[in-house]
Amino acid sequence: MNKEKEIYEYLSGNHIGKANAVHSKVLEKHFSISSRTVRRYIGLLRKSGVPICSDDSGYWIGADSKEVNKTIKRLGDFVGEVNSARTGLAFATIQMRSVTRVTEESIQITVKVS
Repeated sequence: MNKEKEIYEYLSGNHIGKANAVHSKVLEKHFSISSRTVRRYIGLLRKSGVPICSDDSGYWIGADSKEVNKTIKRLGDFVGEVNSARTGLAFATIQMRSVTRVTEESIQITVKVS
């Protein structure tokens, strides 16, 4: 049996509802995998339609749509944060390309307008 299926069976057999959340560290130890691998398997299961919820307390199979919707919102917030970080990095590269000379007294910036 593959680990993805094992994780699904473990969660669906033991961890339904937020009150039964299991922390990632327990999954790591139980399946002898890294935290990154736990997240990857959880992501794959979610993509296939398994309603795995999560928060700081751990992972669980959603007992109702309210639990699942909270996780959907939480993941949406992550997407927004990642997008903001991406935008900041893009702006940083523009700034890096624009700095032509730096001295202790000033920074000279050249802006190329196309």
